[in-house]
Amino acid sequence: METGLTAPGEKAVPLNVCVRHVEFYFSLRDDFMTPRRLFAVIPAAGHSRRMGTHKLLLTLGGETVIQRLIHGLATPWITRTVIVARGGDEALAEHLAGENVELVQPEVDPPDMKASVQAGLQWIETHHAPTEEDSWLLIPADHPVLKQTLIERLCEVWSQSEARILIPAFQGKKGHPAFFRWSVAHEVFQLGDAQGINALWKEGSAAPVLWECDDPEILIDLDTPADLDAVRARYASDFE
Repeated sequence: METGLTAPGEKAVPLNVCVRHVEFYFSLRDDFMTPRRLFAVIPAAGHSRRMGTHKLLLTLGGETVIQRLIHGLATPWITRTVIVARGGDEALAEHLAGENVELVQPEVDPPDMKASVQAGLQWIETHHAPTEEDSWLLIPADHPVLKQTLIERLCEVWSQSEARILIPAFQGKKGHPAFFRWSVAHEVFQLGDAQGINALWKEGSAAPVLWECDDPEILIDLDTPADLDAVRARYASDFE
């Protein structure tokens, strides 16, 4: 699947939280055999304006968009899955009630992805006391075609990497999920008002490592009805 690693020359939100039970897993690296946790952060506070309806609750093959992502992340490599949503998004909160995730709903709705990520990281910092040995991955909520086998392979590659940031790529184009050492979490809170999350690897202290793979699924998200139609047509067999 993979073609190798390349290193290009790139370089407090108040919370009113609803928490869902999630099983606790340890991820073990073969070289040290010590517990190292990996947290998944899913920003899900958007309004789906371009889709015209709540895109995370749209159905693909008997599962909603958000369910497909959650179930793809349900691997022992990942210790916790944290979803950040708007406080008033009761439809999503009710939909996630039976899922093994932690739902974070800030008192102030996150205005952008950066604020959502900050809310998720703050929740993890406060309630799970991560160490510098731990790490986190970032995956937007509207990525419904990532296969669990690919996610597990990415987690395995990450567990064997010494990079501070690792990003999967397809034909040189960066995709998701992106992986970060916990030390990078602190840099998220230092980003300026005009900086997005991508400033972590474009302007941050560490150049990312790109993991080239042959899976275009890492690039596919849903923004518009046309995106949804294209995914349903292209991955029809996966939704049967």
